[in-house]
Amino acid sequence: MMTKKELEQYLVKLEDYLPKVPAKKSKRPGRPKKYDDRLVLFLIALREKYGWSLRDLEKKAKEIVPKGIEVPDFSSIHYRIRSMKDHIEEIKPKLLKVIPDIEIPKEEKAKPKASTGKARK
Repeated sequence: MMTKKELEQYLVKLEDYLPKVPAKKSKRPGRPKKYDDRLVLFLIALREKYGWSLRDLEKKAKEIVPKGIEVPDFSSIHYRIRSMKDHIEEIKPKLLKVIPDIEIPKEEKAKPKASTGKARK
């Protein structure tokens, strides 16, 4: 698990790679984003670097990201990937250089269930 300070350092580096959105005079309609664009970009970069599925990304991100920082679920990540698809393709090589090598704790092997001693017929 990384510390909040380490994560913030990576997120600051990712600010340069965020899509440039022109400022609008009127308020943007709709609900505000729940998750920071930098965090989503960090998760997308992890997915690209390690080839994880969205469900694996969600699970492993919860192990990597410090406690107290909410990680988006896989469907939210998918939605944000879809909205930034063209931009991600442009910056992918640069993005992968920013992302650190991360050690993920190995999962414990599933323990076999104890038998009850009753045979089924």
